[in-house]
Amino acid sequence: MAYLRTMQKNLTTLGACLALGVILTGCEQEPAPPAPPPVGVGVYEIEPVDINQEWRLSARTEALDSVDVQARVQAEVTGVLFDRGTRVETGQVLFQLDDQTQREQFRQAQAQVESSRSSLQLAERNLARGLEVADQGFLSAADIDKLKNAERQAVSALESAEAALVQAQQNLDYTTIRAPISGRVGDTSATVGNLVGPGSGPLVQLQATDPIVARFQLTDREFLQFVQQRNQGFDLDQLEIRLILDGEQIHPHPGSLDFVDIEVNRGTGTADVTARFPNPDDTLVPGLFASVELRLRQPSSQLLVPNQAIGRNQLGQFVRIVTPDNTIAERQITIERELRTSSVVASGLDEGDLVVVEGLQKVRPGSIVQTAMYDWDTETGLLAPVGSTQP
Repeated sequence: MAYLRTMQKNLTTLGACLALGVILTGCEQEPAPPAPPPVGVGVYEIEPVDINQEWRLSARTEALDSVDVQARVQAEVTGVLFDRGTRVETGQVLFQLDDQTQREQFRQAQAQVESSRSSLQLAERNLARGLEVADQGFLSAADIDKLKNAERQAVSALESAEAALVQAQQNLDYTTIRAPISGRVGDTSATVGNLVGPGSGPLVQLQATDPIVARFQLTDREFLQFVQQRNQGFDLDQLEIRLILDGEQIHPHPGSLDFVDIEVNRGTGTADVTARFPNPDDTLVPGLFASVELRLRQPSSQLLVPNQAIGRNQLGQFVRIVTPDNTIAERQITIERELRTSSVVASGLDEGDLVVVEGLQKVRPGSIVQTAMYDWDTETGLLAPVGSTQP
């Protein structure tokens, strides 16, 4: 019996020890998980860059002058003397009209002038003779007044006849329809045998395409900046203007400002501007969509950020930067204008900031990163690790 009691006591002691061991084991804390390794990102250090300030604006080409050629007298078309779509010069004959009626009217007007001139000469002689004999008492004052009145009527008749002759000459000239300006002629429905006149509408459209103009719009802020610079004596010779066509093809002839509106349109919030471009080879036609690039010849120092580093959220545009403790922070920025591969920063970034340009999709604000410095070609937009582009 003593033996059994001893065994029970030992078992009880062993169980208590095991239970205490379990309790002590459960009280021990599990080790914390290891911190994730830093994420590798490529960064570009913001620094001032000397650039030629430029703006690129959507534009549409227009003819400098456009004329609807119409008939001024009613007559039959006897000749169409141009090829549709070709270039014509000022004064070149486009249409010939039947001039028989106008020639007859011109001859009648000439005859009327000769008759009126003869009547005036007779009235002048009668008045001169009357004045000679009036001093001798042969004519009364009333007779002299009649002679003077007849002379005045003859003068008026001659003036009226001469005006009719001028009109007849114009109508005769109008039977030959000439190009009022140099340019290209469009299509025409007028053919030989058609009866045309002032009520027939345009016979053909003529457009002057050398030079040609491009119309574009400035926002109210851009327009205000332009006006301020102009009032401060800004030299327009410092402004280089180029026309860029589809596919980034640059028109070979630089342009010049042709017109700047005097107000901002209330409906659109923009002001119209036109630039004039030489077009000697007629490579430009009216109605083309293009871009006008305005560029200052004198460079200025600006802070640029690569366009691929810029994101957009509800607050606007932002970039992600690496702080001195190697964590990611998000920075809202204001863009002054966009260039081909970059944007000019108005606010939000400072010289020396490290902007993430590679690995953006792998990081969030607060992420710990390991940085690799990147070089950036501002012309081509190429970003590459420092030294990778060296020979």
